[in-house]
Amino acid sequence: MRKTLLAYVKPHVQEDPVSQVLGLPYLGAAFEKEKMPIELVDERIVNDSWMREAIDRNDIIGFGSLTPNIRRAIAWAKYAKEQGKITVMGGPHATVDHGVFLESGHFDYVLKGECEFTATDFIKAVDGGRDEDLQKVPGLAAIRDGQIWIDNPVPALIKNLDEIPMPARHLLPMERYFKLNPERLIYIFTTRGCPFKCIFCQKDYTGRGFRVRSTESIVDELEHIVKQYNPGIVLFVDEILTLRRPRIHEMCDEILRRGLKVEWIANTRADCVDYPLLKHMYRAGCRRIYFGWETGSQRMLDVLKKDLTQADIIESAQMTRRAGIWTKVYLMVGSPGETKEDIAETERVLRLASPDLIRISVFNPLIGTESWDKYQANIDISDLRENYISSNRSAYVHENFSQLELEELRKRMVRTYERWYYSGGARWRRTMERTLHYLENPTLLKKRLGRAIGVVPESRNVHVHQKFDAPTMADKVQA
Repeated sequence: MRKTLLAYVKPHVQEDPVSQVLGLPYLGAAFEKEKMPIELVDERIVNDSWMREAIDRNDIIGFGSLTPNIRRAIAWAKYAKEQGKITVMGGPHATVDHGVFLESGHFDYVLKGECEFTATDFIKAVDGGRDEDLQKVPGLAAIRDGQIWIDNPVPALIKNLDEIPMPARHLLPMERYFKLNPERLIYIFTTRGCPFKCIFCQKDYTGRGFRVRSTESIVDELEHIVKQYNPGIVLFVDEILTLRRPRIHEMCDEILRRGLKVEWIANTRADCVDYPLLKHMYRAGCRRIYFGWETGSQRMLDVLKKDLTQADIIESAQMTRRAGIWTKVYLMVGSPGETKEDIAETERVLRLASPDLIRISVFNPLIGTESWDKYQANIDISDLRENYISSNRSAYVHENFSQLELEELRKRMVRTYERWYYSGGARWRRTMERTLHYLENPTLLKKRLGRAIGVVPESRNVHVHQKFDAPTMADKVQA
């Protein structure tokens, strides 16, 4: 059987500490289950020479990348084709815009949709050399002789997530990641999909439903991670971890029952937490929550269809701090019709909520989203095709700001908030709010005092520097 290489293409800018992606090891596990030869390479942790050698020693080369980096994926596919390799592209962007890859002339195939079950079917069909087998592969698209030859529908979403094998993290050099990442951060997921209707999110890949893993499956994997890799912290990369609160209470109970000592991070929405849940999460090891606010202006929340209120945002941040959990929030500038008044309102709400870190990007209308369909008149297609997107620029031609003004606005908001956050008054306010946490949890107060006098050792992550900056796309999109 021909040998397959699956490669993740690095971002043009790597702003955050590197951590292992999940897509590659999930596919790697699927190949191992079928006893098929597989090699994984993450370009973020290797050099160009390493990538070329990996391509050279394999027969079928599969690529994955975030939307900002598809030009780099095409360039690597060009190199692979020059070496006589079979090339295929997968992932979210390939699912909604497969033409950009096939029309480049450097990809033989595109595999749309979730690929844990279809990738091995595709490799078997290619290896068998029968056109009729290729034509049966769900989600496969291909061009032959300049014409569309195969364009199969996206396969049905995987209903039972417990059927997906645990990611084969061992196929990637974990210690190389840990050397580049001071926290020894590891990713895990418990759900796929999001039922909300934000206009800027692509939903074709994981759907608008909400599929969940069993508690046993989740905590089994978490326990394996703790024993095998001794992580500093684990990030649950779910879009909305706490959408169904009873399942998180159940997960926390199981973590505590097994006595797992691990700190973890949750991604969620401001209206999907309450104080009892936050306290339970803290006891089970949650030390940070990342909220997607996008804006503090009620008018812009409505434009983006966030289905949130300013009260949701402020209360969630205050509850989270009182529970002893650190908060990071994602924001955007340059959303359709946004004004200076909206920006000022966002800054006002930020001060009321007082999150610990803000990450700001520029609004981008992604292909396959409502914003793409609704605001076509404001999208510079030629710019988009040439550059795609990044955290600090957009192909959206804004009504009220130039691209340069948006970038300066983004930087100014970060600097202004950081100065306010570290001011004496803001520090005192946070101290008073967190005092409530210790008054409610006297055992934790004793540990805090013990650390202060050197009796109790510091947590591994206490001194990790947090930087106010724009997010990478990895913060916003899961590959």
